Amino acid sequence: MSPRQWMRRVLARASVAIVCSGSPGIPTAIAADQPSDVLGDIVVTATRHEEALSKVPISISAFTQESMDVKGIKDFQDVVRFTPGVQIDANQTNQISIRGIASSGGAGTTGIYIDDTPIQMRAMGFNPDDALPKTFDLDRVEVLRGPQGTLFGAGSEGGAVRYITPQPSLTDFSAYARTELSFTEGGAPSYEAGYAAGGPLIEDNLGVRASLWYRRDGGWIDRIDPTTLATVQSNTNYDNTMVAKLAATLKPADRVTITPSIFFQNRERNDVSIFWPIYSDPGSNNYRSANPTGLQEPDQFFLPVVKLDADLGSMELISNTSAYRRRDLSGYDGTLLNLSYYQTFGGVNAYPYLPYLNPGLYPLLDQTGIHLPPGLQDYRAPAQVTNRQDNVTQEIRLQSKDANARITWTAGAFWMISRSYSLEAINDPMANTFFETMFGTTICAAFQVTAPDCLPNNNSYENQLIGHDRQLAAFGEVNWSLTDKLKLTTGARYSRTQFTFSSFSDGAQNGGPAYGSGEEKANPFTPKLGLTYQFDPSNMAYITWAKGFRIGGANAPIPAALCQSDFQSFGIAATPLSYAPDTVKSWEVGMKNNIDNRVKLATSVYYITWYGIQQTITLPICGLAYTANVGTAVAKGFDLQADVALLSSLVLESALGFTDARYTANSTPAPGSPVILSATGDAIVGQAAIPNAPWTIALGLQYAFNLAAHASYVRVDYEYQSHNHWPTSSEDPLTVQYSFTQQPGEAQVPTNYNPSAQTFTSLRAGSQFGKWNIAAFVDNLLDTHTTTNYNFTGLDPSNAALQPLYRNFTYRPRTIGVTGTYRY
Repeated sequence: MSPRQWMRRVLARASVAIVCSGSPGIPTAIAADQPSDVLGDIVVTATRHEEALSKVPISISAFTQESMDVKGIKDFQDVVRFTPGVQIDANQTNQISIRGIASSGGAGTTGIYIDDTPIQMRAMGFNPDDALPKTFDLDRVEVLRGPQGTLFGAGSEGGAVRYITPQPSLTDFSAYARTELSFTEGGAPSYEAGYAAGGPLIEDNLGVRASLWYRRDGGWIDRIDPTTLATVQSNTNYDNTMVAKLAATLKPADRVTITPSIFFQNRERNDVSIFWPIYSDPGSNNYRSANPTGLQEPDQFFLPVVKLDADLGSMELISNTSAYRRRDLSGYDGTLLNLSYYQTFGGVNAYPYLPYLNPGLYPLLDQTGIHLPPGLQDYRAPAQVTNRQDNVTQEIRLQSKDANARITWTAGAFWMISRSYSLEAINDPMANTFFETMFGTTICAAFQVTAPDCLPNNNSYENQLIGHDRQLAAFGEVNWSLTDKLKLTTGARYSRTQFTFSSFSDGAQNGGPAYGSGEEKANPFTPKLGLTYQFDPSNMAYITWAKGFRIGGANAPIPAALCQSDFQSFGIAATPLSYAPDTVKSWEVGMKNNIDNRVKLATSVYYITWYGIQQTITLPICGLAYTANVGTAVAKGFDLQADVALLSSLVLESALGFTDARYTANSTPAPGSPVILSATGDAIVGQAAIPNAPWTIALGLQYAFNLAAHASYVRVDYEYQSHNHWPTSSEDPLTVQYSFTQQPGEAQVPTNYNPSAQTFTSLRAGSQFGKWNIAAFVDNLLDTHTTTNYNFTGLDPSNAALQPLYRNFTYRPRTIGVTGTYRY
């Protein structure tokens, strides 16, 4: 086929996709007279070799593009609903927790990969928000549970998430399209359209694949003015996302292929999905936010890659060269933060600095809303967090090809250099007007800052960090067939890491200008040892011991004048400029079973010990924070995935997970310090301060049938997440992080709480029409509005009776729609 003919064919297919519309794909194998392909095996590359999922001695969940379309999966938040032992804070930080391994500070604990390129974010300052690709035109998504420090290196302490993209074919043409329209109760419509196509331009020598996809997720929360309560913007929390990919495969020689590719994603979030319960009525899907400032969050990444694959006979050489560039802007409502902080300057006990000129103005913020006096009702102090990543990575692997050989192996080298930039700033142009009205002085005098300008660029707070990472690693893994049934796996990775940084802080709230710099070096060694016993082709058991780590980082210096009383109570002279890597050691025992291809089971039990945990520590009086290595914890539990063909046309999918992740000793800011940061038995929490739910259950029931000669299906999915059983540090009176309110004559009431158990139900039904699959769906079928996460402000340490103002997150209301997918 000539290039001209191929392009005409692509355009013809594209025109069909534009004219037609519909819904998610139904696998053609689903029919009334045969078992669903749900019980079929998936080929994965979790060990860097292609292997059937049922033969890999790792706890894995894998989703093909076809299965994601049937389940209605659009992003990783949807993947989590079907995956045991995994949770995500999708509303605030995108932090992924696998098997309870998540922390309030430091780098991410989950490795995130697009093919062979790591993209997880280096934590520099506040709010390290990982980028997560959307699930359009993917070959599959793999979720690896347990530390993956040998083959995937730094940051894969809890596990790894891998997005595997389709590669251009040198022989066959293929095309994929998806379009959707849906309506959310009480909100705006959502819609999407995307098309991907690829095939040979020159048969056996040159192939290409390109895709383009756009989606708009309509908003369902109205933002109102906090003083007048008038609507500022309806359906403010909408998202626009565009994804584009282009790849080519060249075969310059019989045994060599070169695949250059470009992956681009641009997400424009107009506002956060947070609502104020005091102004909302979730039961009628009336959600309102009185955040003084809307928070737009643009997030863009660009990933060019060149992959080389050389067939060396009994071995294969793979080289992956990439340059990852990301620009992300997020933040928080600085107005609310400032009001809750500034009101502590007066109040009941004039704590800690200044009395109010008019005590009747106290409080500025409480459980009933914002109370700004005339002349200050337009006070706004938006806070933005800019994060940038520029990574260059190179990995070279040499690995065996014969999967049936007595010894199979992988050996490689990894190199990365990256630059990270973080700037947190609270823009406070009315700061002096505010302080003169409330306290009769300027903000500079209130904070005792004598710098010429304590409001640089009208910012009352600035914290800038620039870091450079350098990693060099050698790794290898060998599988030894000791007998026909018993296999030994040995692996190790030795890394040399260096992190250098410079910091600059400024603004009245930061004590004026200050500079800092430092360096953190480490040479982590992450071994792995495992045994696998294959009873027969359908049944296997394994036991694995493995180690994982994440790289250390830096802190901006905290002025001693602002936080001296905190330092004294903590027993430290100053906050550390850097913090070291932390590590996990994991034991896992698992089994994979297939009973007559009617029942498929994957079971694992694990015990993980976590040392020197990187945690965010907030100084309770001055309110500033830093990250340090404090605490030891254990995460233990199990996960079970079971797929059962109840009938030839009725399949039950299930995933059950249990996680117990808690501190095993009191953690303190310094040896001998009487201050307890986390107490023995407290639940591990991530950056969102919400612990992992101990129990997660996912059930999917799918019935396949023929409707007027069209293969059809009906599917219902149910997910359950339990209430947490153990207190967090902020709920434990033994810790300095404990916060509470106390009405006169009443007992203390913690302001932090664990959300109640959550359920989510969805329904899908579809039919196949030629190469199109059309499906109708209802997400959040029961229209649940359980609180999934929350923030609160308004506390004053001098006044325990002051009640907090809560702002909540919940599920998108019931959404009804139709999706169409096309495959050729």
